[in-house]
Amino acid sequence: MILQCKTILHHKILLIAHWCNYESNDMKKQKKRQKNKFLDGSKNTHIEIASNMQGIAQKYNFLLARLKAFITDMFLLNMPILYITTYIFLQGKEDFLHNQLAIFFCEIFYCFLLFLFFVFKGQTPGFRYAEIMLCKDTDNVDKIPPNAWQVFVFIIIWLIELCFFLWIFSFMRKDKKTLHEILSRTHIIYKANPARKAYEEGKRIYKQYK
Repeated sequence: MILQCKTILHHKILLIAHWCNYESNDMKKQKKRQKNKFLDGSKNTHIEIASNMQGIAQKYNFLLARLKAFITDMFLLNMPILYITTYIFLQGKEDFLHNQLAIFFCEIFYCFLLFLFFVFKGQTPGFRYAEIMLCKDTDNVDKIPPNAWQVFVFIIIWLIELCFFLWIFSFMRKDKKTLHEILSRTHIIYKANPARKAYEEGKRIYKQYK
């Protein structure tokens, strides 16, 4: 009787050990599959993010967004400088038009403001409104603002383009990159405006509870 009980107990112990070993192997396989799925998924996610950003960048690399940014910066940055110089430091419009030195310093100060915005933020107020950003030419998808030298070259070539109508060069390229972007090794990318996002979200919530 005792020997029979020991045999039954021994079989039960073997069954429990075999079951635990099977569960352990099964859990390891599941974890391995989950790990592989996670790694593959993260890889695909990075590819999808890069492709999505490239598609959005292609959408915003056209001149429409840059033109919108240029006009906005002219009104928000350059116009106040011209107005203050004309009616505070000078005697009026006629005095300003005949003072080439004042016009020169106004444009220099305007370019200096653009330089500061691009170096520290990669965006001017116009770029922020148009939802675009100036970045370095890098292989990764990170939004890295250009350095001071790149911004300096960017602005100088941009001024030359405006003077000699070299902005037509961008129409000859498929990616619509301008000459000052190519020579400064920078490019324009899409960057959503958080203020616009918050406004649209608030508008959606308002319509939902109205």
